[in-house]
Parts: sequence; C-alpha cells; structure tokens
Amino acid sequence: MKKIFAYLILATPFGLVWMILTTVVSIESYLVGYFFGIILISLSVRSIDTDIDLARFPAQAWAFIRYSIYMGWQIALAAWDMTLRVLGTKPVRPGIIAVPIGDETNDDIIGGASAHSITITPGEMVVDYDKEGKVMYVHCVDVEQSGKTLEPAQTYRLAYFKRILGK
Repeated sequence: MKKIFAYLILATPFGLVWMILTTVVSIESYLVGYFFGIILISLSVRSIDTDIDLARFPAQAWAFIRYSIYMGWQIALAAWDMTLRVLGTKPVRPGIIAVPIGDETNDDIIGGASAHSITITPGEMVVDYDKEGKVMYVHCVDVEQSGKTLEPAQTYRLAYFKRILGK
C-alpha cells in the first residue's frame, strides 16, 4: 500500500510537466500527464526506500523546487563560463579532483544524485565513483577554480538532498 501511495505522490509533477510540454492547461491534460507519470515511475523505480509522509511532503516538494531553480542557475553560469573558455577569454587548466561525497549513510540515491548534479553542469564531469571510499573523481576544465568550489557545493547539494528525501 505504501508503494502505491508513493507512486501516486511522485507522479504529481508529471502532470504539471505534461501541461507545460503540451501547452494545454486543463484538468484533462494534467490527468494524462499524471497517468503517464504513474506508468513511468512504476516501470523505472525498483524500490522506494524513503517513506512519504504527507506532513513532510510540502517541505520536501518545496526543497525540490528550490534545488531545481538552484541547479538551473548553476547550469546557466557554468554554460557561460564554458563559452568564455571556448572563446579564449578564460584559461583552460584541466585536471581531476577527488570530492568527498559527505554522506555518512552511504545512500545510493544521494551519491547518484550528487554525481548527476556535477556532471550536468558544463565544465565538470564525474569520471569515477568510489562508494566504499565515499569519493567522486571529477574531471574539471579549470582545476584551480573547481578546487575552490566543488566541496562547498557538494555540502550544499547534500543538505538539499537530505531535505528532499526527508532524512
């Protein structure tokens, strides 16, 4: 029963995304997206370890929205930075940095989301992930700049992931 309830809650944003993608704002359009969301979640999620508590859900959803806005801004900034590097106005100093994941629970979702968040921003990419050592190895276009920002950014991401997952 908990699994079905979790699927129903997690499918909620799919209805909104469907309305945005189809540019049809109606209850029917929302329900179509919601239905597809339930199907996608049931096919792609193997297990849900996080308990969904209705009392905490609004705070978790708000944290997800805020984190999504933060990531959109970070992607835009990194894309601009990469544009300047391609045009030759900023130097390219490639290298690899070890970044501690910082999650004492060793949660796969947090580790995977952290790696995804780093990789999705232009100029940095996780090339190896050591779960036992709790370290991600990140290839950077500018080692000096990334060396200053990767660990504080990971601490920030970790705090958001814990809020989103309710941990």
